[in-house]
Amino acid sequence: MPPLLPILGQPFISFSELDSTNEEGRRLIEGDLAQSGMAIFTANQQRGKGQRGKSWTSTRDQGVALTLLIEPHFLTVSQQFLLIGAVAIGVRNYLATLGGIPELFKIKWPNDIYYGDRKIAGILIENSIRSNGSWQWAIIGIGINVNQETFSQELPNPISLFQITKKKNEPATLAKSLCLSLTTELNHLLAIAPQQLLEQYQQHLYKRGEICQFSRAGASFSAIPTGITPNGELLLDRIEHPIAFGEIEWKITLA
Repeated sequence: MPPLLPILGQPFISFSELDSTNEEGRRLIEGDLAQSGMAIFTANQQRGKGQRGKSWTSTRDQGVALTLLIEPHFLTVSQQFLLIGAVAIGVRNYLATLGGIPELFKIKWPNDIYYGDRKIAGILIENSIRSNGSWQWAIIGIGINVNQETFSQELPNPISLFQITKKKNEPATLAKSLCLSLTTELNHLLAIAPQQLLEQYQQHLYKRGEICQFSRAGASFSAIPTGITPNGELLLDRIEHPIAFGEIEWKITLA
């Protein structure tokens, strides 16, 4: 079976400074200049996007801001979670090879990467949809904390690769290595049965089987994450219906 995806990171476009790699990706798509597999990178992102309207900004040469442009012609819009899940697994698996305790790298639903109870990477996938409703482009933004020795106290629970391994990495080199790793990982994960991909995601699900604190509409509650649905909704033991993205917030207490 031929690969579903091209080699990611070809071409690899690097900027010394950029507002947002995802926004640059969208500009390339709108200008009809995008290529499937293209990577947009900067180690100095000024106005990056995070989940739930939050920002992801990195200080020069301290982190990776990377966007991959993919034409997901082999998936429908209703199958978005297969790509979201595959990317989360792929980034998690790559980071686990770089040092630390591999088992501590987890996927915090829906697609943050944690080391223990601290966030090392975030993923934001935005879509470009054709007028007929088909999925034209996936704009895959990946932010990784790489060389930070300290963080602002305004950030709730960050951690960097340096804090885990005590080794510095050159951000562009790490980003290119990630592209190669994701090429192999995504082609494998998207070719297997969806249930197998789901099982791999759940194997690395943050706090699965543990009691956690959440809030919804301003009210706090406790529940145990038990898994996810094929559509990527979170299952909690004390909630009858699956939880859609944006419906709840995690409340994480650091030891």
